[in-house]
Amino acid sequence: MTEPSKVIHVRNVGHEISENDLLQLFQPFGVITKLVMLRAKNQALLQMQDVPSAANAMQFYTNVQPSIRGRNVYVQFSSHQELTTVDQNAQGRGDEPNRILLVTIHHLLYPITVEVLHQVFSPHGFVEKIVTFQKSAGFQALIQYQSRQSAVAARNSLQGRNIYDGCCQLDIQFSNLDELQVNYNNERSRDFTNPSLPSEQKGRSSQSGYGDAGGMYALQPGARTVGFPQVGVAHVMLRIISGYFFLSWGILFCLRFNRNSWDAYGLTTLPYSTHCLNVMYMCCGW
Repeated sequence: MTEPSKVIHVRNVGHEISENDLLQLFQPFGVITKLVMLRAKNQALLQMQDVPSAANAMQFYTNVQPSIRGRNVYVQFSSHQELTTVDQNAQGRGDEPNRILLVTIHHLLYPITVEVLHQVFSPHGFVEKIVTFQKSAGFQALIQYQSRQSAVAARNSLQGRNIYDGCCQLDIQFSNLDELQVNYNNERSRDFTNPSLPSEQKGRSSQSGYGDAGGMYALQPGARTVGFPQVGVAHVMLRIISGYFFLSWGILFCLRFNRNSWDAYGLTTLPYSTHCLNVMYMCCGW
């Protein structure tokens, strides 16, 4: 059994679970001094003020299954006696402040465009560039602010919040990129410092370097569905079949009548071939 520690290891921490959710789970047992989210592993490390506080939390959750947002999480003492700088840097992109934010949107029920993201993030500072793309983690966006302070303020204010009621939850981390490169201004990418950029070229993804969001919505804004005229096709096919039938009948009719037959009906004023064409014209509707 792991030796008691003031550091608690939490497993099965889904992307929908925020730092505030974990804080609310353990704050009743004492002061929390450090919290590290290991998003890539769906885990977290949480350090209490002292060992007795951590032990009280562990004792309580041994008898009561801890659950956050309908998801069961599992807790145990960590092998670390205290979180160090190395442990906190294990978050990767999580804690090093940067003016570029990596935003993952969970529970995506409505389309999220550049305009929507700009409306959400622009109140916290001047947004220079936005790039959206689709990755295995879900729908993501890179948002570049003019200053690092603006990015920090936006993350502190928006982390874990929903764009729409009950859906489109924001999971925000600091990116390790230094500068975004935007090739096109359209619904998936935008350079607000260079409005003269062209729109996306046909057959090419707007930001292939970050990901491909082109396949996320099969019908892009402004596109129209093209209906197939099934009734019109059936009507044309009927006319063609009828035409072939009456054409065959007309040819047989002409072959069975010789010139004497035409004389009997007083039709000798026109050439024989002309009479045949007239009969086929009347039969086929040509």
